[in-house]
Parts: sequence; C-alpha cells; structure tokens
Amino acid sequence: MNSNRISTISLMCFFLLAWVPMGQQEFLIDHWMKLGAFIALIIIFFAFKIRDPASNKWSEDVFLMACLLTASYLAHQVEEHWVDLLGREYPLYDILNSLIASIFGEEKYGILTRSGIFYVNAGMVWTAGFLAILTSPNRLFPSLAMAGIMLVNAIAHVANTLATFSYNSGLFTAIVLFFPLSIAFFVSMYRAREASLSVILWAIAWGFFGHVLLFGGLFAANVLGLVPIWAYYLALVLWGGLPTLLEKYLRLPPWSDGQLGSPS
Repeated sequence: MNSNRISTISLMCFFLLAWVPMGQQEFLIDHWMKLGAFIALIIIFFAFKIRDPASNKWSEDVFLMACLLTASYLAHQVEEHWVDLLGREYPLYDILNSLIASIFGEEKYGILTRSGIFYVNAGMVWTAGFLAILTSPNRLFPSLAMAGIMLVNAIAHVANTLATFSYNSGLFTAIVLFFPLSIAFFVSMYRAREASLSVILWAIAWGFFGHVLLFGGLFAANVLGLVPIWAYYLALVLWGGLPTLLEKYLRLPPWSDGQLGSPS
C-alpha cells in the first residue's frame, strides 16, 4: 500500500473521530468546529509530509491542494462558527437566525439550531473535502469542486461586506485563504491542460448551486416546513459526494499518485 493510500485512510479515521467523538452527540454539536481545527492541522501535516516531490509547483500537486483546500475550509468554519475577529462566539448562529426572524417574524428566531448548523456544514463541505482528499491520487474534479465552492463562498463574503460596509464572520479567511488557493489551483490545472475552462466552470457551478441548496433547503425545511429535515440533510451529503460521481462524465485525464500527466 503506497503512502497516499495510507494517508487517506488515516485522514478518514480522523474525520470519523470528528463525526462521532466517543458517542457524545451534545459535545459534537457544540464543538464540531474545534474538532475541525484539530483535523485541519493533521491534514496539513500529512499534506506536506508526503507531498509529491515531482511537482515543481505546490499548486500542481493535486493531493497537496486537496488537503490545503479542505484544511482551509475547516479554518474558515472556525471564524464563522467558533469565534470571529470581533470576538463573537458562534457568530453565524445569531446572524442567520436574526436574518430569518427579520423576514419571517421574531417567533422564527432559533429555528436554525446548532445541531442543524453542524449537519449543514459537515454534511456537504466535510463530505466533499474528504472525498477530494481520498480520490486525489486518481481524480481531479472533486478537488476542483472544493476550489469552486470556496471561490463562490469567498465572493459571497466580499459581496456582503461591500453591501453592508461591515465585517462579516468568515471574511478574513475567505480573503487570505479561499481566493488565493482556489484561483491558483484553477490556473495551474488550466495551464497544465489537466482541466479545460468548461470543467472549471462546472466546478464553480457545483459550488454555486451547493450554496443555493444550502440556503434554499434551509428555508424550505426549517422555516417553511416543505420538506422533512432529514431529507434536507441527506441532500447535502449527496451533493457533497456528487463531484466524485461526475468525474467520469467530464473527460478528465486520470493519473496515479497525484502526478500530473502520468497515466494510471
């Protein structure tokens, strides 16, 4: 078993530990983003420990980039859901519930629970990120999709700031991590002719509609009661796994061990 396979199995174990911390569900609901921060450090360690030495640029090493993209999103969730730059704890909980209350009435405040926030973030983003790492020795599109959802998220944060002239939770990591990593990865894959412009646009579209599903499903399930909440969570998990299924339909060249241009 090669080093990439060993590392991805190890990362899978860390993700499982984050999902089920010794059966303490209440602890998980309140502290999942802290566990995510710990996992991000482990991912970065693995990424640079076994990165492909044949890659001239770090942005051309798909396994390394899959790790960095996922770890960056976990860091972003710390700023959004643990504590932001203004010192607010669990900031997005209050922000989103206040938005819901302003639209649908004060009685709707709190309808987005902390458990719901965990399932939303872990359901789609953690699924997509883990699969990007797991499949990166042989598949490119899952990693492109992670870059796509990060770019869309970063644009949303900046647009919110431009509209309100104020800081929003997650803005800092969106600017210093999401923009440079996602753009560098897209440019490297395009220049290396491993991904066409249309494939990159597919990745960004996946990220865009992922946000539509996230917020649209949130209102449909939690606010309007149009769909069961379990169906909404399941849809997020399935959407997170979709890039892996789309790979074979996008005519991307396969390679082995994350080495560009090396046929499997």
